[in-house]
Amino acid sequence: MCIQLTHVQPAHLLTRMRTVVLANIIAGFSTAWLLRLGLGADPCSTMNSGIAAHLPISFGTWSLILNLLLMVVVLCTDRRQLGFGTVSNMVFVGYSADFFGWLIDRSVPASFFDSWEIKLAIGIPALAIFILAAGVYIAMDLGTSPYDAIPAIIAKRQNSMSYRTVRTLWDVTALAIGVLAGASFGPVSIICAFTLGPVIAWVGKTVRERFFQTGGRRGGRAPAPAHA
Repeated sequence: MCIQLTHVQPAHLLTRMRTVVLANIIAGFSTAWLLRLGLGADPCSTMNSGIAAHLPISFGTWSLILNLLLMVVVLCTDRRQLGFGTVSNMVFVGYSADFFGWLIDRSVPASFFDSWEIKLAIGIPALAIFILAAGVYIAMDLGTSPYDAIPAIIAKRQNSMSYRTVRTLWDVTALAIGVLAGASFGPVSIICAFTLGPVIAWVGKTVRERFFQTGGRRGGRAPAPAHA
């Protein structure tokens, strides 16, 4: 795994690592709400929730297993994509979604989410928080989740399609798998499938330049958002 320590003060690196963990926990918190609203979620979460529903394991555990499998591909093709942020994303997003989902299920009746007013009142902020958390995670430049790394690698290795096109096709495929597996599908799913990747990449770039100034990305890695 690749965390560049040169030209980075230990205290600064530690701050970035803590920020990555917090951002991934917040992304998991947002994902837990999105998965219960019936409006859909980001493509990776949609796919993982659909598959996990058929397995005797939690959403977080299946998310970790899938990313471990995808990590093998990344290790064989471009291990520069990986770092501390990779492990943090793999562990904290899924298991945070499990934990906060458990709290929501114990404290909020399912009927609470029947109203469209409630769905929108919670769904819009939850999606905005997810995008911001993912953007901060990207801004720290400490590694990409395997799910996000693969479309970046594909885009880099061919010249016929842009990163945005590859990312959209990747997300639409994940969304389709989730829907076929029985996951909740809605307007948020569609919006995320076609716009989430570029939007989070832009938010990450903006956050990095304006607040953290982490010194730019490592060579050879296209911007790729954190998933949930």
